[in-house]
Amino acid sequence: MRVEGNAINGHGQLRSVAMQISEGRIASIREFGDANSSLPLLMPGFIDIHVHGGGGSDTMEATVDAFDQIASTHARFGTTALLLTTVTESKEKIGAVLDETRRYLTLQGKGAQVLGVHLEGPFIHPSKAGAQRPDRIIDPNEQLAREWFSTGVVRMITLAPERPGAHAVSSLAARQGIIAAVGHTTAQWADMQTARTAGFSHVTHLCNAMPGFHHRDVGPIGYTVMEDAMTADLICDGIHVDAAMVAALCRSINEERLMLITDAIAAAAAPSGRYELGGLPVWVEGGACRLEDGTLAGSVLTMAHAFRMVQRLAGVSMARAQKMASENPARRLGLTRKGRLEEGYDADVVCLAADGAPIWTMVGGRLVYEA
Repeated sequence: MRVEGNAINGHGQLRSVAMQISEGRIASIREFGDANSSLPLLMPGFIDIHVHGGGGSDTMEATVDAFDQIASTHARFGTTALLLTTVTESKEKIGAVLDETRRYLTLQGKGAQVLGVHLEGPFIHPSKAGAQRPDRIIDPNEQLAREWFSTGVVRMITLAPERPGAHAVSSLAARQGIIAAVGHTTAQWADMQTARTAGFSHVTHLCNAMPGFHHRDVGPIGYTVMEDAMTADLICDGIHVDAAMVAALCRSINEERLMLITDAIAAAAAPSGRYELGGLPVWVEGGACRLEDGTLAGSVLTMAHAFRMVQRLAGVSMARAQKMASENPARRLGLTRKGRLEEGYDADVVCLAADGAPIWTMVGGRLVYEA
């Protein structure tokens, strides 16, 4: 298969390219001139490491049909790979998600490739629960984490490093190649320092569900800015983080260390109204998802929109936005053949129109969405 379009090359330049795809890989990619306005934009598929649901379905349903609906919904918006993300729930319900994911990974799904699971909770801080159920929060438990990790599908876990037992869990995760992420936390600078030595290496939805950035107490945000070994992700929907803060973070954090997520719930690409997230009622109106008390509860963001929004909010270049949406999460997950349009890489490609709307999405050389 031959595909032509405009693409960003390794020097950050937009050029016209011809790409040959064979056996699920990019067999060759050749530049043949300056960007041509008559051609669409070709990009490496977006990789979302934090997605709870979409199209009316939720990860916690723990069924093949729900997973297919989530994966196919987000494929419509350029996502070619994702981590199904849990919420703070019972051991049994989280275990059911992991068991069903293990089975799902043996099947050929209908949309984006499911890479595994991101465990968000239940080892979080009660005062920063956000839209997570406080009655299901428990102290980090190494034995329980070991049981969950043994399924082989956990790729990331978000927990509060200041909670008792958190360092044992993060160390275990690091030894097994699982990303231990700081999130839903009251951690201060000293907590972040010790967390880093205990295997924590990432921060989940930077700025949200954590202490703010204060000039005498910079907390997780300031630590992430200063510590080159930490990566972080952002919800760039114009609701979760103010545009000025997004711009400040994009300017102050090395471009290799930031990535975009959706934190999407079942309401993504679905009508406004009442939904549930981990058993909590959520109202979706005007693009915002909130609990009854007004607490933000995930988003209806898509990666195609996040890609456009980070450029608009922070004024970053298209090349940098592409890194944040594709290359950086691929590198963070250790995916050596994803995140770039290069010879030998998986043919995970999204084709965008001039207005940023996806025209088609390809996963491993297979069209999974076409407008």
